Amino acid sequence: MKDLLKLTRPANLLIIAATMLLMRYGVIGGHLERGLHQLVAEVGDVQRNELILPAHFGPQMPLPHFILLILSTVLIAAGGNVINDYFDTRIDRINKPGQVIVGRTVKRRVAMTAHAVLSGIGLLLGAFVAWRSGLWKWAAIPAFAIGALWVYSTTFKRRLIIGNGLVATLTALVPLTVGLYELPLLQRAMDPAWIVSLPNGDQYEMQPSFMELWYWILGFAVFAFLSTLVRELQKDMADVKGDAADGCRTLPIVWGMKWARVIAMLHIGLIIALLLLLRSQFLRDPFSYWYIGIAVIGPLLLSAGFTYQAHQRSEFVRAGNLMKVAMIAAISYAVLIRFIP
Repeated sequence: MKDLLKLTRPANLLIIAATMLLMRYGVIGGHLERGLHQLVAEVGDVQRNELILPAHFGPQMPLPHFILLILSTVLIAAGGNVINDYFDTRIDRINKPGQVIVGRTVKRRVAMTAHAVLSGIGLLLGAFVAWRSGLWKWAAIPAFAIGALWVYSTTFKRRLIIGNGLVATLTALVPLTVGLYELPLLQRAMDPAWIVSLPNGDQYEMQPSFMELWYWILGFAVFAFLSTLVRELQKDMADVKGDAADGCRTLPIVWGMKWARVIAMLHIGLIIALLLLLRSQFLRDPFSYWYIGIAVIGPLLLSAGFTYQAHQRSEFVRAGNLMKVAMIAAISYAVLIRFIP
């Protein structure tokens, strides 16, 4: 049972759950709180806790449904991790022989059954949430994710670029899914606008900028896409020996390690350029300036340096771990949105 749990990669699943929570409470909840703080600053002589808010102020998806949405996403990702290891057994015996689980401590049919059960429950939960939210079309999201993870593990992982892009797309879909559910429900709840009352009886209409909220959600999704694309390239460079033996046509095998390094570093450069643009044009407060520079751009630069110098598998893995640090730091910035002036 312990080894079966390892196949699901619990640490990555926790990051997925945390990302969705941060999109709901950090980005959406934080944006609404910023609106209240701006109101307090404009009115003066009133405290945030003195405001009389609408009964359903905050993110609109009922908490039980949101928990089920997280569970659906996590279960599908877990099933995808299991099936990926199932089809990667031959590669892993070369790249990391001491860490092979499927076929040793976990029987192959058990792994396949676990994938089917996890993905099936995830699909049912996702469809239930879409139905209860009145957003039936988003039932396509878990169905797409399950199909994409299967095709990736069986076919696209071994093809040039397309497998990397598919994984990056699925990663970007994690924060995006929260916006696709929460923002339509929020718009529905705020039609007409919410009324915020002051202790003296004065009332103000509150209408947050949904366009700004979409920019935040899309910004995190774009970062997730680009950073995952880099990590996938770093993993391909780390696993080149086993991938070549299995007939894979990954970028470092087809174009060579030199070009794989160049492309990975160009993508890191693009991420840094976008962060610097964001910081200079939209996030001018001192804390954002230093947080993005140290906590996010710092690990990105280190990851680029390790990628450039790496020759052994362990060195590429280290570069990938630094990229993951940057990803976690970037997602964690959502906690700070409510405090941005």
